[in-house]
Amino acid sequence: MADRNDLVWTGGADTGLMNLPRLSTVREDRKSSSVGSHMYRFGQFVLDPRRRTLSRADSPVSLTPKAFDVLVFLVRNPHRLVTKEELLQSVWGDTFVEEGNLTQYISLLRKALGDNSEDKRLIVTIARKGYQFAGDVVFSDQAGPVNEAAAQVNVTERLRTDASTASDVPKIQIVAKTPSPRRKAVVVASAILRWAAGALLAVGTLSVWRYEVYRHRITLAPTDTIVLADVDNRTNDAVFDDALNSALRNEMEQTPYLNLLGLDKTYATMGQLKLAPTAKITPEIARQICSNTNSKMVISDSIADAGNRYHLEIRALDCGSGATLAEEGTDISARNRVVSELGATAARFRRKLGEPAESLSRFNQPLEKATSASLEALQAGAEGNKLFLAGNAAGALKLYQQAVELDPNLALIHGRMGAAYLFLGNTELSDPSYTRAYQLRDRLTEKDRLNTEVTYYGRVTGDWEKEYSSVLRFLELFPRDLLAHANLRAAFVYLGQPDRAADEAVETARLQPSSYYFGSAIQSIRFASRFNEAKSWLAKANALKLDNSLIRRERLIVAFATGDRDNVEKILKEEERGSYREDFLHEHSLIEIQQGRFHSAERLRLQALGRTPKGSNADWWVVLSALEDAEVGMDVQARRYESKAAGSPLDRNNKIALALALARSGRTAEAGRLADQISAERPEDTLVQHYFIPTIRAAIKLQQHDPAAAIDLLRGTAKYDLAFTASFGSVYPAYIRGLAYVGLGDGQSAAAQFQKLIDNPGFSVRHVIGPLARLQLGRAQRLMGDNASARQSYEEFLTLWKDADPDLPIYRQAKAEYAQLKKS
Repeated sequence: MADRNDLVWTGGADTGLMNLPRLSTVREDRKSSSVGSHMYRFGQFVLDPRRRTLSRADSPVSLTPKAFDVLVFLVRNPHRLVTKEELLQSVWGDTFVEEGNLTQYISLLRKALGDNSEDKRLIVTIARKGYQFAGDVVFSDQAGPVNEAAAQVNVTERLRTDASTASDVPKIQIVAKTPSPRRKAVVVASAILRWAAGALLAVGTLSVWRYEVYRHRITLAPTDTIVLADVDNRTNDAVFDDALNSALRNEMEQTPYLNLLGLDKTYATMGQLKLAPTAKITPEIARQICSNTNSKMVISDSIADAGNRYHLEIRALDCGSGATLAEEGTDISARNRVVSELGATAARFRRKLGEPAESLSRFNQPLEKATSASLEALQAGAEGNKLFLAGNAAGALKLYQQAVELDPNLALIHGRMGAAYLFLGNTELSDPSYTRAYQLRDRLTEKDRLNTEVTYYGRVTGDWEKEYSSVLRFLELFPRDLLAHANLRAAFVYLGQPDRAADEAVETARLQPSSYYFGSAIQSIRFASRFNEAKSWLAKANALKLDNSLIRRERLIVAFATGDRDNVEKILKEEERGSYREDFLHEHSLIEIQQGRFHSAERLRLQALGRTPKGSNADWWVVLSALEDAEVGMDVQARRYESKAAGSPLDRNNKIALALALARSGRTAEAGRLADQISAERPEDTLVQHYFIPTIRAAIKLQQHDPAAAIDLLRGTAKYDLAFTASFGSVYPAYIRGLAYVGLGDGQSAAAQFQKLIDNPGFSVRHVIGPLARLQLGRAQRLMGDNASARQSYEEFLTLWKDADPDLPIYRQAKAEYAQLKKS
């Protein structure tokens, strides 16, 4: 990839200049055409750098080109620390690349290599330093043609240094009739002088040209932000206002070369300047925003009547002086050509901003295709966006519907309709809108297309493996994009990789230190059971005065998980009359459940539901109560809750949790029917097919006294055990798997499953199976004949439940079993 500061020159000069003699700064490798290449073998993998292939047991493994280059360098340097700087320099050279981008490639490689075990990884992270390839590498020489990658590098270097070989020096041929030696010498000398004079003149002309280009050159770093002003509409046609603002932003955002200041930061800065968010962003106001945000420049456009035509101009302005840094304009013959000509003019303008030709060629989707040729459709969509950003999703929907009536192929607006429906809680209508946007995605810019794929896979089909792949491709192009990092965090959360989710959430919060992203980071760090780190982030949030319901709830959860009972009581007391009191009544009920106090938990939930009795949130607590009661043997109470929930129009997540509750309370026929229905509705959903349905069906098999079948059903779920879900989570597949092994009498295998819950308290701290895992571990240890360890596990459980309700069946059983253990 060309560096952003590369000077692009295509044509316009005398072709004779290309034959001038030049000094080469590249050493030619005269042996390059005959050298062989190495084929590297490690484990089941074979890496062939010459053919640029990676295979595993003779099956090809797909990698992106840059990921392949990273792997080659690591494999060629096994068993030593390769610093991040060394990797970046080797693979990307002088091109600026964020460290976060390298992290994504390492993540992609680990996934491709199946490198998921923390104990024995092929690619080991050396904290704050770099990476080490830990596999044993065997290589063999294989004769073959020149290494294609090396040849490509050599050509690139020749172009970069403007070097040539001796054959490029012009040859002078003199033809004369039987010239005398003296005459011949004079002719040759004269020719050489003429050639030299011409060469000097050409070099001088080229130097002047290069100086002029350099003097007016704009250099943009990847972190430089640009403020986009509103269009200066000098016509009487008001539709140009919102339509052109929306279209130009879409054009400029399609390239990773430009980094536009986000609308959220733009509006926040306007607030600091005491300006209403509806105020027109004139070039003067844009320059103030530019200065306040330490941005690089302002882009301003204008449109004016020019007889029967229109005249369009785009300018780049210096923030301080307002001086014009670059400009491009055009005359437009007709109104229906405005969007098309805006896109073409902006593409030429991007080149004047220094964007390399390669980038311009790749990121140049015609604007009328990426958005719409209809100005009225663009105007309706832009006005809808304003309402949506202001929180008026219902009002935005009316304008979005108007936009797609004017242009049914306006893919971006179909996607935003999906977001608006989702905001209003209407998933039945959000899914078709997202699906329509996905069907039209080839019309979009590459950035919007990948975003649409991410949304479709995550929101509609639930295929998190595909969502993950699309996010990685997106971040390869736009490594600093905030939403992409948030989407990658979501992928890791749902794919059962809490540590990587936490790291990505931290990066997102670093890029945008807001209450929302801080809350997400703290929650993700807690999922990973990194409680000291979570406390540190909570302190940072407090210092920055960042606050929301999630941050407050995480403060309570972390305090409880780390045994800080005084702080737990203090937080609960503070929140009794706070604005989030219903949330904390529910959180308090979960703490009570963890300690076996079910009657207290029920009272707290009834109190909370009395304040907010309607909606899926109320249904969720009913379903959760059914599942909790089933786990402790209170089947009658569980069935009462199940019947209550079944009478409500449940959303998908509540149906999934209800199916498990039905299975655990013995209502296996109903659980099976509901599981079949959910599976048929979600054939591509990663969690439905590889987490929820196998767990529900395994629970049914346990009730049918077939633990072997339960274990078979759960074999494919292990990689997702640590997934966080909006239905039942808390490492539930491992818990059911452990119970199945107990049913088979395999205490050792059962103990490993229950230990997984104990080792991940960040998940299990909010569900009854967290403390129950200690009891089940004790039962597994009894099967193993390890009574000493079993007694310890029982004691840990009974200590946690020292104030438990005495009528809980599982509690009574545990005390009886412990009494027998003490006698043995």
